[in-house]
Amino acid sequence: MNTTWSNVQQPLAPQRDVLKGDATVILGAGVIGLATAYQLALAHQKAANATSRRPGKIIVVERAAHISPAASGQATGGLGDFGFSSDVADLGILSYKLFQELAVTKGMKEFGFSESTIYRTIPDNFKGMPKPPDSWGPSPPVEQLLSALPDWIKTKSDWSVQRMAGPPHASHLDPAQFCQFLSYKCKKLGVEFVFNANATSVQAAPGARHFKSIQIEQQDGDSLNIPCRSLVIAVGPWSPHVFSTLFPHASFQLPMNSTASAGNHFRVREPGWKPEDDEKGSQQVFVQSEVPGRQGLDITSFPGGELYVGGWGATAEGLPELAEDVHAQPGKIEKMKVIVKGYLRVPEDEELKIFAEGRCYRPLAMFRHPIVTKVDWELLGMDDSSQDTPRLSTQKDGDQGDRYGPGGLFLNTAHVDDGVTISLGSGKVMSELLLGLPLSVDISGLGLS
Repeated sequence: MNTTWSNVQQPLAPQRDVLKGDATVILGAGVIGLATAYQLALAHQKAANATSRRPGKIIVVERAAHISPAASGQATGGLGDFGFSSDVADLGILSYKLFQELAVTKGMKEFGFSESTIYRTIPDNFKGMPKPPDSWGPSPPVEQLLSALPDWIKTKSDWSVQRMAGPPHASHLDPAQFCQFLSYKCKKLGVEFVFNANATSVQAAPGARHFKSIQIEQQDGDSLNIPCRSLVIAVGPWSPHVFSTLFPHASFQLPMNSTASAGNHFRVREPGWKPEDDEKGSQQVFVQSEVPGRQGLDITSFPGGELYVGGWGATAEGLPELAEDVHAQPGKIEKMKVIVKGYLRVPEDEELKIFAEGRCYRPLAMFRHPIVTKVDWELLGMDDSSQDTPRLSTQKDGDQGDRYGPGGLFLNTAHVDDGVTISLGSGKVMSELLLGLPLSVDISGLGLS
């Protein structure tokens, strides 16, 4: 991991000169918030270079003390240009293209980027729908010999094996390193971070269809009033709570359910790993045999001899108020250990050595697609009774709106378990929405319906 990033996760007090004037405020420093800030900062830099104008201000507000306090830094890390629903397919392909372009010079060293091969195992007596389904990959599954599976898998004679995907359609990265990489790049591009801060209210600009400011409270009791024209909510499963807090009179609520979508995971050392094994890239195996309840189980290799185990076993719990209060469920982890040991080449009398464990709430919309959209101003229920200035229908060339976009509320959330996978694409399209630019792909199906 690049040691120059060691200062990125330290809480940063906002510089007072940065907080003067309009800004785009992004709530959430998970992978979606970071990717949005990064892509918007790149767009600002490009515009500034072309026009000699000062770049617009971008401020990321995070309630935790550091970046990616929840699922973003603990995800599986799989990337690809396949497996998406029709509404998300173009965005997924765009995101994968952006990842490949970024990885050409930065990938392996900066965030553990590598090619990936994905397998599926099915026992002879299996009845039901395999996981992933046949239609999931970029092409139909290809039958393989048992010997095609990674050396760390303990194979069974009654298995059939299918190759579901591989290069150039599938890749892998380390999500925690990628979030740190984005944070570092954002800071280099002038993005400001405010940690330990909770957004409490917003004010509308008189006579306009955008915001004037946002109020945040910091953990030490200080309050900040940040000038804010555009606001992006990108706090994953906490988005409904943040939305209802800031817009209590809105004519709708965010239709999301996170309670039933949290999964446990852990990491173990790869049996018999050697440094040269990393040259094979990442390998992922979906196991669907004697797993209780047919819940599924997948094991993914990370560089350095780490195996990430997830996809099985979680008891539904309500989303806690703080990301730091999300913890793995010990009983489920112990059951996972017993099950997983049956699929790894470890001696029978040897315990699995877990060195990291956790639980991820995946932000799930009731209509089962991401929400990447600008919200109609009329839906927010903003009280404009005191706004006696006529509403402007046009803007003068070169004013704040021309430079920073039309302003208002934007949502970038509900990516379920594809947050890392489509982060760069979501961030890019969101930056285009914020600036009022033509969109790279059609996201008309990713609204609030």
